[in-house]
Amino acid sequence: MYRRALTSGFLAAALAALARPSMAATADDAFCVIMTITYDMPRNDQTGAITLTEDQIRDLPRLTFNTTTIWTSGVQKFTGVPLRALLDHYGLEGREIVLSAANDYRITIPMSEIRTDAPMIAYERNDRPMSLRDYGPLWLVYNYDGDAANRTQTVFSRSIWQLDHITVKR
Repeated sequence: MYRRALTSGFLAAALAALARPSMAATADDAFCVIMTITYDMPRNDQTGAITLTEDQIRDLPRLTFNTTTIWTSGVQKFTGVPLRALLDHYGLEGREIVLSAANDYRITIPMSEIRTDAPMIAYERNDRPMSLRDYGPLWLVYNYDGDAANRTQTVFSRSIWQLDHITVKR
């Protein structure tokens, strides 16, 4: 009986793991969707969606900065796309955005608080893609050392890693 329960538990865990594809970004995963953006359509009550691969995100304007974080040791080099550049590229407007992570953590940012240079959706840390186990493949980061306003509890709570979904709210 114990063996059957153990086997059933293992099988359930294995099936659950297979149900959610790995989010680790590698060269072989260039065509895999790593983020979805949903938004309200301007002229009706429907919702639109944009799916992005790692390559599509890397083709957007790039920003790099060095900063320390409260989650890592030492100075880290982050490279990614400014959130404002991503939203502008797709013509997305609204009053706020909701960002969601692979682990269902969610945060909300008013559009008025998204600047040209911050926050950034990082896809590399220290010149390497980030795996799901290493805060990736996408991590919303700020230049915490570059501006004292980026070292607040609000900003830290918005620094969502394993980012995989953005919802633009009108």
